[in-house]
Amino acid sequence: MNAPTDSLSTPSRREVPPATEGRPPYDIYAIGVIFVLNVAMDTWLIVQNPQYALPLFGTTLPGIWGWLAKIQSPILHGVLGYGFLRRRRWGYWLYMAYAAFGLSSAFVNFATLGFGRIRMIFIVSLTMITAYIYARRRVFV
Repeated sequence: MNAPTDSLSTPSRREVPPATEGRPPYDIYAIGVIFVLNVAMDTWLIVQNPQYALPLFGTTLPGIWGWLAKIQSPILHGVLGYGFLRRRRWGYWLYMAYAAFGLSSAFVNFATLGFGRIRMIFIVSLTMITAYIYARRRVFV
C-alpha cells in the first residue's frame, strides 16, 4: 500500500525550480532591482537632457518619435525589473529580445557612427550580462 503523499512536502515547479536547487536566486533578484533603479536614472537623464537624441540603428528620430525612442528605456527597464523580481518566463524572453535589439542597434551604430568608448562598453557589458542570464535561464519559471 502506498503512503499518502503530502502536497506540502513535494515542492511544485513554481516554488523550487531545478536550477536553484532550493536556494533563492539572489543574483536574478539583484538584476531585477538594478532594472527598477534604472527607471529613475533613465527618467532623470531624459528630463535633464531633453535635447539628447538616442541613436537607434545609426540614426536619430526627430520630434515625438525621438521622444518615444528615449522613453521606451525606463518603461522597459521597469517591466524587466518586475519580470526578474517575480522570475517570470516572459521576463527572460523580453530581456533576450531587448538585448538582441540593443546589440543590433549598437553594432549598426558602431558601423555607421564609428568607434565610441561608451558604445564599446555597452556592447561588451551587454554581451557578458546576456550570456550570464542565458546561463541562469532555468530560474525563470
